[in-house]
This record gives sequence, structure tokens and C-alpha cells, in this order.
Amino acid sequence: MTKDTPDSALKPNLRMVWRRSQRKHFLAGLLAICRWAIPLFLAGMTLDWIAYLPVTGRAIVLLVLVSVCFLQAWRQGWRYLRPFEPTRTALEIEGSLGGLESLLVTAVQFGEDKPMPASSESLRQLTRKNAEVAAKKLEVTKIVDFNALRRPVYVVSALAGIVLIFALNNGPFLAAGLQRIFTPWVQVAYP
Repeated sequence: MTKDTPDSALKPNLRMVWRRSQRKHFLAGLLAICRWAIPLFLAGMTLDWIAYLPVTGRAIVLLVLVSVCFLQAWRQGWRYLRPFEPTRTALEIEGSLGGLESLLVTAVQFGEDKPMPASSESLRQLTRKNAEVAAKKLEVTKIVDFNALRRPVYVVSALAGIVLIFALNNGPFLAAGLQRIFTPWVQVAYP
């Protein structure tokens, strides 16, 4: 068995798990932006409509809206975005599956490290072979489950539905609110 052969299943499967988890974290952040942006926009537009805020007031509303949305995106998903590290991904897989007893982590470390003079090469090869077999059996969809995003998708859909109904009933008012909040320097009046 050559040195590169065990990586044939291990690293590509680790990379697939990593890609799927990165996609999940990115989507969680986007959903967090939507979950916070829509209610904050509606509240800011209502405040602007009632108080007819000056440019600085609308700029503060916009600043609060953007900063809260990006803070929530960071907290709920984007802080977990990181470059591919096989050891970290193997640890995450073993943590979610259990029962692998550090097989994947050890195999990754054996692949990255040079053999020590007193170490057993046959044990290293056996560990890497067992890890390759285990890696072929990995079910990426079970390791990184998108079902956790189901509730945020429902919330965002409901909020988008509210905005859509509002737009259908009073589109010019919503358009004026969008212009006044997202371009606070523009002088637009509510109809």
C-alpha cells in the first residue's frame, strides 16, 4: 500500500463533509439576516412614518438594522466558517457519529506526520486502511443535517409573506419606506 492510497477515500470524504457543513453555516447566517432584517425594517419604517425622522434618525435606523443583522448572522452561522482542516473535520465527524474511537483523527495525523523511527509502520498502515474503510461508509447527509434550518426557513417564509401581503395592499407606502430607510439621504414622502 503506497502512502497516497489511503487518502483516496479519507480526505475527499472529509472535504465533502466540510463543504456541506460550510454550506449549512453560510445558509444559517443568511437566514438570520432575513429573520432580523424584516422585523427591524418594519419597525424602523413604522417609527419613521409616525415620527417622520430626519436624515440622521433614518441613518441610525439603517445602522442599527445592518449591524444587528450582521451580528446575528455571525452568531448563528458565519463564525463557524473556516478553511478546510482535515483534523478538525475528522474530530467533528467523530463527535457527531461516535463509535469511531479517534480512528479518523489518528489516520489524518498519521498521513500528515512523518513516521517516528521507533513506530510501527504496519500499525500506521492498518490504521489508515481502517480509516479509509470507515470513510467510505460515511453518510454526509446524516453527519451534517440541514433539518436544523427548517424552522428558520419557516420563519423567514412567514415574514416574507407578511411583506408580500403588505406590498400587494399598499405597495407605494412600502416603496417609500424602503427608500427612506435604505437611502436615508433621499427626500421621499409617505403617500
